[in-house]
Amino acid sequence: MTASRGLVVVSASVRRGNTRKVADAIASATSGIVLEPGAAAHETVRDGALLGLGSGIFFGSHHDSLLSFAQSLPEKVSRAAFLFSTSGTGYEMPRKLGRDYHRKLRAILESKGYKMVGEFACKGFDTYGPWGKLGGIARGHPDAADLDRARLFAASLMQRV
Repeated sequence: MTASRGLVVVSASVRRGNTRKVADAIASATSGIVLEPGAAAHETVRDGALLGLGSGIFFGSHHDSLLSFAQSLPEKVSRAAFLFSTSGTGYEMPRKLGRDYHRKLRAILESKGYKMVGEFACKGFDTYGPWGKLGGIARGHPDAADLDRARLFAASLMQRV
């Protein structure tokens, strides 16, 4: 499978499928493809013009499988990339409190020569850790409006890249 110089989305959606919904929405808006981190993704990433990496947020960062995948990418690639995530609290509230969920993954990609061209985040139903004891938060997310925003985000990226 090749990306034919288009969008390649590598997504680790490991709990409820929230992030996969967002990844699929992004890919559908751009005729891109969605892959899980691994060998097949490595082969396809090489052919894509734009790389998107995303997962749910676990204790303030992207999933370990996605961070490991990013670490294994070649250096000095001078290519465009974007990040996305889902979490129970979304992204803006933690940022206002000084928490940047994308910081670690962004730093890995930038150290390898990727140029960051955008970031997207939305709420996702979360029952991980303490939220499970409370019955979860952000039930129903990502919803249709979240997925529409993801498609618009992707379309705008493709126009700029």
